[in-house]
Amino acid sequence: MRRTYGKSADPAVWRRFILAVALDGVLFGLAMRLRIHFASPLPSLQPARWFLLGLCEDAGVLLLAAAAAAAFARGRIAGLVARAFGAFVLVWCLCAFLLGEAIVYFGHPPRAEDLRIAASESFWRFSIGPAELARAGAAVGAVLLLLAAAAHLAGRGRPAAVPPGGLATFGAAALALALVPVPINLAATARNPAFAAAALSRSIEAGRAAGGPQAAAPTVPLSAIREIVANPSRRRFLDPLFPLAYRPAERSAAAPRLPPGLRANVVFFVMEGVRAHEIGAYGGSVPGVTPNLDALAVAGTRFDGVWSPGTHTPEGELALWYGLLAVPREIVMTLHPRVSMTGLPEILRRAGWRSFLWIHNSDQTFFGEDRFFLPRGFRMIDGRDFDPAEPRTNWGFSDRTLARRAAVAIDRMEEPFAAMVLTISNHHPFQLPSDAKTQLDVPAAEERGSFHVPGWRDLVGGPTVPMLRTIHYTDEAVGDFFDRVRARPWFSRTVFVVVSDHGLPIAPLEGISSLHRFAELRHGVPWILYSPLLPARPAVPGPSSLADVPPTLLGLLGVDLPASGVGCDRLDPAACDPERPVFSWNDEGEMLTIATVSRVFHAVIAWERVSGGEGGSLGEEMLYDAGADPEGRRDLSLSEPARVREFRKLARLYLGVYPWLVNHGRSGVPDAAFFEAGQPSRP
Repeated sequence: MRRTYGKSADPAVWRRFILAVALDGVLFGLAMRLRIHFASPLPSLQPARWFLLGLCEDAGVLLLAAAAAAAFARGRIAGLVARAFGAFVLVWCLCAFLLGEAIVYFGHPPRAEDLRIAASESFWRFSIGPAELARAGAAVGAVLLLLAAAAHLAGRGRPAAVPPGGLATFGAAALALALVPVPINLAATARNPAFAAAALSRSIEAGRAAGGPQAAAPTVPLSAIREIVANPSRRRFLDPLFPLAYRPAERSAAAPRLPPGLRANVVFFVMEGVRAHEIGAYGGSVPGVTPNLDALAVAGTRFDGVWSPGTHTPEGELALWYGLLAVPREIVMTLHPRVSMTGLPEILRRAGWRSFLWIHNSDQTFFGEDRFFLPRGFRMIDGRDFDPAEPRTNWGFSDRTLARRAAVAIDRMEEPFAAMVLTISNHHPFQLPSDAKTQLDVPAAEERGSFHVPGWRDLVGGPTVPMLRTIHYTDEAVGDFFDRVRARPWFSRTVFVVVSDHGLPIAPLEGISSLHRFAELRHGVPWILYSPLLPARPAVPGPSSLADVPPTLLGLLGVDLPASGVGCDRLDPAACDPERPVFSWNDEGEMLTIATVSRVFHAVIAWERVSGGEGGSLGEEMLYDAGADPEGRRDLSLSEPARVREFRKLARLYLGVYPWLVNHGRSGVPDAAFFEAGQPSRP
């Protein structure tokens, strides 16, 4: 080996090594696509074309690079060039591994919007656990073995030498085949690192050219946005310049009420990433996952068909406190923390509520929520205030620790109060905290992972079973919290809202059959309202939005001050139009969903530079009858063009008016000083 790979080695050996390494890169790319196909939430419906696209892209890029390396691998520098090419392929394979891991988790390649979160060092530190490190180590080991095998084969005269011109011809042919404009379902998930990086670079440059994702000024009157609210015909709107502001209508006799004169406390218990799909009360197929949530749903009121407005925690919080939807491509709490808006904090404070609390067992600075909540009069507690000796995972202290700390913190609040308790344990990489009472028993047959290696399920298994176990753990924390506060004096005067911030892009045990089901799992969340002041009630049918929570609470609490938002009082049968639209924005997939009681519309959005900022245009559109076709197998967009046009109009209003409205402080009431000074600031 010393003679073969010394400084005077035959350049032909190095050229064989270069070819072998290039083929190893293609082989590794094939392995990564097998993992993506079998482990990602949503595989391509055209797997043969999908695999061929990825194979051609890999072969094109790697063979062209190999041709360039082989052309320079001459004389004394042949070994240096070959080793440099080997290092290039090593980096290429590691990038392919990271790209595959992102696709397996999110269901799509990384986008410019994802980089804002991924740029945080804490995101990587919190997200990487033993299983992720083990997979990364296995990937590095596999690539090193492939490089060693390439060196061994090259020294033995294999593979047969191919001149640089031949490599270039094969590479160019493969690349030309990859660039043929043939429609392939989910083609973006088959891309190799070079093509994915090019798409990401174009997205970043487009954002820079526009000065960031700035919403363009609306081209229609602001009042047009009222078409997206729950029941515009029943709203008493206040001002066309603040088109979402209204004075609540009188509640119908069928709506439940609290005892007259009581200012009840409000406690949000917000669960990180817990989907309705896994909860027994919502029809979860795995028994015993959520006994505490199931009991609360029986004792209180369960809301069915609830959609989260976005896919990030601050978007759920914005809906719960302010009744607002997600702003596409922006996180309002992070980018516009001091923008004027009107919600529960302002309205309840004006109505006599005395104290507000936000408590979380992770880090409030991750999304910069402290800059949003502190100026609005909240006391904030996060993981930095917890005892370091308490059990924790990568993302923060355990949910059971949070339940204990939250009970003590709420004890010290002045009534009437409003508090939000926000969990973290059900977050990727789904680590079960050490203080778990039990570990959910999932049958061994269901422990399906990415690679079926006997005895290695926990190491290379998929995230579904770990997610089920952390959901079960969060349910334990819900039970702990209610066991602790039930004896508190304030418990009997409190309304509890148990809800989730968003869903997760994790395939359930039965898999995902369509993009429609993927959207439901990404946005479908539980909403349970429980209070010792109220009797149990039948489930409220959907669709509902987390943006419905504030008007529902204000109606229940008997507060009729001017309010704002797009939601409606879901406990008042007269308040919501049965065909009202419910909007959800998937920031990672850049897909808009509009759900009504009879149809669900999905549209993938393409962004373009327009006058004054950026605008979104509708790309691929889909329409489903969620009642008759819950799996989303029959797209009705061609057979029901009139319905598609109706949804398209609503989508354009949401994309073209709503972001500007929120970012320019027009989402609240017209007299912003009303709640501070007690008098209008303008006619």
